[in-house]
Amino acid sequence: MKERRDRIRARLETAGADALLVTKPVNVRYLTGYSGSNGQLIVGSEDVFMTDGRYEEQSRHEVPDIRREIYGVSEKQIGESAGMYGTVASIASGMKIGNLGVEAGHMTLEMARTLRETTPDVDLVETNDEVETLRAVKDDREIAALRRAFAAADEALSALLDQLKEGMTEIDLAAILEFEMRRAGSEGVSFDTIAAFGEQAAEPHHRPNARALKRGDMIKVDFGAMADGYHSDMTRVIAFGEPSSEMLAIYALVKAANQAGLDTVRAGLTSGAVDDAARSYVRSQGYDYGHGTGHGVGLEIHESPPVRHGATTLMEDGMVLTVEPGIYIPGTGGVRIEDTVIVRPDGCDILTGSTKELVIV
Repeated sequence: MKERRDRIRARLETAGADALLVTKPVNVRYLTGYSGSNGQLIVGSEDVFMTDGRYEEQSRHEVPDIRREIYGVSEKQIGESAGMYGTVASIASGMKIGNLGVEAGHMTLEMARTLRETTPDVDLVETNDEVETLRAVKDDREIAALRRAFAAADEALSALLDQLKEGMTEIDLAAILEFEMRRAGSEGVSFDTIAAFGEQAAEPHHRPNARALKRGDMIKVDFGAMADGYHSDMTRVIAFGEPSSEMLAIYALVKAANQAGLDTVRAGLTSGAVDDAARSYVRSQGYDYGHGTGHGVGLEIHESPPVRHGATTLMEDGMVLTVEPGIYIPGTGGVRIEDTVIVRPDGCDILTGSTKELVIV
């Protein structure tokens, strides 16, 4: 964790700041290992972690290597984090901070106003994606956590196949899948599970409802497990009974588009090139899809790099991203096949273990 903070520290002069106040929870976790719901971090000439009394013991175990400040909430203060502002003011004075970097993409106007009121001698300097840029490239520890998350998701999908039955609802299926992920060791779900039967799979981000499963339906599931705060993400399509010839053809097209995207993943190319490869294939067959081909995955389910048309982010060894083209036919159904991969110099390592051959139950 110190090495990560040192990398931020090395960028402070370029950012025009004496220190950086980190308030985004996943960024605090990335830089300290702290997993609680309230915590802030100052990275400067000294690193200081701050939280309230509820997390004193937890932070003692999770953040043992840097100075900790535990604040309370007085009767005159409102909100769980009210004591944070006074603590920042005290630290800024003690460390002689004149220019304090803040995470512009996370800090609200109310937070900024209150911080200015409590630290009138400190100028706030807006920074953007300083920590997120570091998070885009995963180290061995992060990749190990991702592999555990994907193993839990793969195991859950395998368990689900034995429990499919006519008449079950999309809500039933989502609940089974989430239970099986937990049983496989997941600490939670990466996002609300998408389960869509038949014609409802034409909605890219369908919300499960009481639609009952029937023979001939194609089932689309988009789901993810978690390990040590890291997310998995995959989409698979299952046939419940013999599918129509149209949907079989659509499945083959999407599978080929997915492979075209995977074949384009390598360090040195732009992430937009992956979108172009997958989308060009789908368009060549007379279709298109209204979403990006993928996104980065890590402590957040959507993070850098973006995988969409025109994205100019250069892929680097260790980046983790999804490749998920789809074809959606309103009133008929839809297919999306999603893998998550680790960018390598000569290609990619695929984290998703579940087969992409169409499974017919």
